[in-house]
Amino acid sequence: MPFMKKLAAAFVTAAVAAVSLAVTASADEPYTGYNYDWWGDPIPSQNGFVVDKVIDGSDLGLGKLDYSSYSSTMQAQMKALAEPSDIFVDQKTGAFYIVDSKNNRLIITDSTFAPENTKVVSELTYGEEFPESRSVIKSTTFKTPRGVYVRTNTDGVKFIFVADYDNNRVVAFDDDGQILMEYTRPSSDVYDANVTFNPNKVIVDSAFNVYVIVPSITQGAVQFSADGTFNGYYGANRVEATAEVIAQQFWKLIYTREQIIAMRRSVAMEISNIDIDNEGFIYTVTENKTAETDVLKKLNPAGTNIFVNLGYDEMTFGDFASRYYKGKNYASAITDVDIDEEGNIYLLDFTTGRVFQYTDECDLLFIFGTKGPQQTQGTQKGTFMSVAAIETYKGKVYVVDSRKNSITVFKQTEFGGIVQEAISLFNEGLYDEAKAPWEEVLRRDANYWLAYIGLGNAYLNQNDYQTAMDYFYRTSRAGYNRAFKSYRIEFIRANFNWILTVILVIVVLLIVWSIVKKQLQKKKAANKGGNS
Repeated sequence: MPFMKKLAAAFVTAAVAAVSLAVTASADEPYTGYNYDWWGDPIPSQNGFVVDKVIDGSDLGLGKLDYSSYSSTMQAQMKALAEPSDIFVDQKTGAFYIVDSKNNRLIITDSTFAPENTKVVSELTYGEEFPESRSVIKSTTFKTPRGVYVRTNTDGVKFIFVADYDNNRVVAFDDDGQILMEYTRPSSDVYDANVTFNPNKVIVDSAFNVYVIVPSITQGAVQFSADGTFNGYYGANRVEATAEVIAQQFWKLIYTREQIIAMRRSVAMEISNIDIDNEGFIYTVTENKTAETDVLKKLNPAGTNIFVNLGYDEMTFGDFASRYYKGKNYASAITDVDIDEEGNIYLLDFTTGRVFQYTDECDLLFIFGTKGPQQTQGTQKGTFMSVAAIETYKGKVYVVDSRKNSITVFKQTEFGGIVQEAISLFNEGLYDEAKAPWEEVLRRDANYWLAYIGLGNAYLNQNDYQTAMDYFYRTSRAGYNRAFKSYRIEFIRANFNWILTVILVIVVLLIVWSIVKKQLQKKKAANKGGNS
């Protein structure tokens, strides 16, 4: 059996690898669904998401709008998206904000992506509150913008924050394009004088603290207060415990201070992207194929990774194993993260072009999307060339491709909807109510291991510990232990009188045996004395 299991696992692994290197499915599903079992082996699985549509510049009406007030060069550039780098959706209003990086503009639209609902922002004006030096300039334009985030304050004023990379600033402005605030390179001694300030991504919390990802900084996100005060760094990654780092820690116990200073510094990997959920927790990801720690973090206000205490930080995010093909490393490199309204986590893999959907407890739900083979990358719906950003809105997933200059929209399948229903009921503690959808999930996909955990919890809640143990047996050691503990207590209670009777009989027999044994020993001693 172990040999057969290894052979089957090897076959499935090879099949999944083949799928990732060759597109063989239909135009609407150019990828074969797969997941991972409890042992970390890839297994076939139903798709939770399929392609709904692909949006490009022509769908948005770019090139058809009235650009007569712009120069001829800018009009030519505005005919299509060019290297879009980020997307943000205002969950309350449904407004979409797309950073069109190469065209130095921000596209504002809605979920219809209709031309009549599309607005282009490429020029901003300074308000009277800015210093006199700004009053001469009057207006400004973007220069290679990279990220966008939107937050509305308690007065109902909408702040649109753009990470304006080559302008060395994060600029905040209102719907009319009037600049409300600028966040520039900190003058503090804490900020390294040799480090540039090229904002790549930005988020804002409910207190209007601004968190900026700067590619050259390894100390974490650069944090500003609402008034632009530099507050230091937030959420730095840990240093990878490589052999070199461990050796350096050893030599530091022996070396002199001068020798320690001369040693090569070991630094943490830089944060690649950032997001914030409805409860104010901040998530960061690290886009590095060799990263083994802090690939995904969930940070509290103090910048502490909550996943460490929960044990989730040791999990593998993205594909479980690296693959090498023609001398290239195809290990996952997580480039973006998004948290939907249900608390589900979406990770975007730059290497493979795949989206990995997890529950809030980091249980893998679905894998969808792909790059496909190099010669046909991006030629089918659902395949990508260079994924850049991900966002979710009302159950749909939006993935930006900076080379295809498009946004691919994924919709949830019927199977995905059943799983989400079961997860929602499960999260609310309605285990009995979640039983029916979990059973339907297993009826459609017997390999979906998360359903076994859901059913195990349902039967555990119904005090059917034996059935719960059967479902937990191959999917959850912790769940099995809980069910077995409860089963043991129930067994003892149900059979207490019988068990007590058995114990009393055993005690009586032991006492009788002890008495008989002593009598035999005395008799034997007496016989031995008489013989002497």
